[in-house]
Amino acid sequence: MEKKELEGVSILVAEDDSGIVTLLRSFFEQNGATVWVEENGQHLLERVHAFQPDILILDVVMPHVDGLTALAALRKSGDNTPAIMLTDLNTVEDKVTGLDYGADDYMTKPFSTKELLARVKTVLRRVAELKGGSSEKIIRMGSLEIDPLAREARMVNGEQIQFTKTEFDLLYYLAKRKTQAVGHTDLLNDVLGYKTDTETKALVMHIANMRKKMAKISIDSVKIETVAGVGYKLIEA
Repeated sequence: MEKKELEGVSILVAEDDSGIVTLLRSFFEQNGATVWVEENGQHLLERVHAFQPDILILDVVMPHVDGLTALAALRKSGDNTPAIMLTDLNTVEDKVTGLDYGADDYMTKPFSTKELLARVKTVLRRVAELKGGSSEKIIRMGSLEIDPLAREARMVNGEQIQFTKTEFDLLYYLAKRKTQAVGHTDLLNDVLGYKTDTETKALVMHIANMRKKMAKISIDSVKIETVAGVGYKLIEA
C-alpha cells in the first residue's frame, strides 16, 4: 500500500469556522494525518500540551482570544510547536506580524488545500532539519554566539539578543554559511517557507529588524551585509 503524504503526522486545527474545520479535517485525514480541533484560542495552550501535535493550523480570528495572542502565549511558555497561520489579511505587514508572533508560515483565505499540504510538509521538513542540526556546536563570530540547541543568540558576555523565532532561523541559516552570499530565493524557500520570490519585501523587513536589534546592543564585530543582486551574508567586520 502506498504511504500517504501525512502518515504519522498529528495536526491541531484551531479554527472556529465549521466549514473550514470540516474541509481541513477531511483533507488531512485523507492524507493520513491524525487531526484534533480547537475552536477557542483561549484553550490553545492546554490543548497543545495535552495533544502534543506535530504542527498547528491556526486562524488569526477566533472567539475570546485571537490566534496571534494565543500563539504568543504558546511561544512565551517555551513551546515551539510549528504553526501555520490562516487569515483574511493579506498585506506584507500582516504576514510579518504573524511571523514575528512565532508563526512558521502564513496563508491567506481562500486557500488551496494542495498548497496548504505543500506548506505543511515544508514546515515539518524545515523543523526536522533544524532539530537534526541541534547537536552542532555553538557558532561564534566576533562577539556573537549562536546556540542552535538553546535557540539563543547572545554576546560572549552572556547578554541575549531578543530575536523572534523567524529572525533566529534566518540568523542561524546565514551563520552556517558564514562569509558566503546567500540568495534571496534560498532564504525565502528554506527559512520563510515561500515557494516564489514575490515575498522579498517580508524578507527585507526581517533583515532590517535584525540589524536594528544588533545595533541596539552595539554588535560591531558582526554584521549582515547586503550582496547586491544576490542576497545577504553574515560577516565579521
